[in-house]
Amino acid sequence: MRAPTRLQRLAALTAIADVLNAAPTFEEAAPEALGRLLPRVGLSTCWMFLSNVAEGDTHQGSFRLAASTGLPPALARDDKAPLRSERCECQRLLERGKLDRGINMVTCSRLRDAAGDKGGLRIHASVPLPGRGGPVGILNLAARGDTRFDDETLAFLSAVGRQLAVAFERSRLLSERTEHARYAAALEERQRLAQQMHDSLAQLLFAADLSLEVAEQHPDADRRAAAVADASTSVRDALAELRALVEVMRPADLSTGLRPALQRLAQRIGGSLRVQLELAEAEPPPAPAEVAFRAAQEAVHNSLRHAAATRLWLRLERAPGILRLVVEDDGTGFGDDPEAVVGRGLGLAGMRQRAGALGGTLRLGDRRGGGARVVMEVPWPAS
Repeated sequence: MRAPTRLQRLAALTAIADVLNAAPTFEEAAPEALGRLLPRVGLSTCWMFLSNVAEGDTHQGSFRLAASTGLPPALARDDKAPLRSERCECQRLLERGKLDRGINMVTCSRLRDAAGDKGGLRIHASVPLPGRGGPVGILNLAARGDTRFDDETLAFLSAVGRQLAVAFERSRLLSERTEHARYAAALEERQRLAQQMHDSLAQLLFAADLSLEVAEQHPDADRRAAAVADASTSVRDALAELRALVEVMRPADLSTGLRPALQRLAQRIGGSLRVQLELAEAEPPPAPAEVAFRAAQEAVHNSLRHAAATRLWLRLERAPGILRLVVEDDGTGFGDDPEAVVGRGLGLAGMRQRAGALGGTLRLGDRRGGGARVVMEVPWPAS
């Protein structure tokens, strides 16, 4: 095969980098990146395996098909079954440490054994995806016919393999950091809620218990009646506190989307606050959707419990490249220094941590006309 020109190689690497840098995960980016590569370098087909060993699977020789494009019918049939079958020669070479650069696979067991239209494919190049701790996968590329790839082309494809490997490991590291941030935020939230239950519910119920003791033992009828009224007030306050805590602890049901989940949240608190919804026609991916819903839960909980609010405004907006959630109330607000309240057990630190794990932000301020304003923004690249 004739080597791509220098300009073609640069254009291909730039196109791949653009996709890999824009997509939130490697799995989402890989098919489009490979689709941009092929026409720029005169190839028709490629498929990529990732080693499960790189993801913690101790079973040696475990590979999964991660992406493919331009497959002929013989390889695409039955949900790409010919590429998901038992190990092939390129995978065996990778395991034995003999696939350390791009090579021509003149004899490919998958192409040899595939039944049906192979699209004129006879030879493919196999390129390792070299990670820091060893290879993380294999990229196979093919052009119609039986012309071998020359050394210059194989060297270029090896560079593509290195670029893909770096993107894969970066995506995996980001995923691990995000998961760690989510765990830390969940742990902080549990500790905060446990402290709130101890500080508020326990005190209210203790006060109710004392009032009932007075009602039971005091000789004066008026004093007994007042004690019962006090106990009733404490119990009602405890129930309101419990409802607020249950609301923020409720699992995020996003099975039907973020907008319906926010609508259900507004309905559940409608008896305590007058809620005004403004929800854009936006259904983000699972990660930003969950972060936005959790932020709404926390903001609503703070309005119910701390702000003495009577009205709440909840807006979901889609701006260029971002998803924005705005929650406002007409309560007491954050005071002169909104940032000073972040560490006061209001769940704001967890909200900020969740947003930050996705590269987003959380801003606190005063609502025009009085009250609090919480704005969370997380990236949502255009598809």
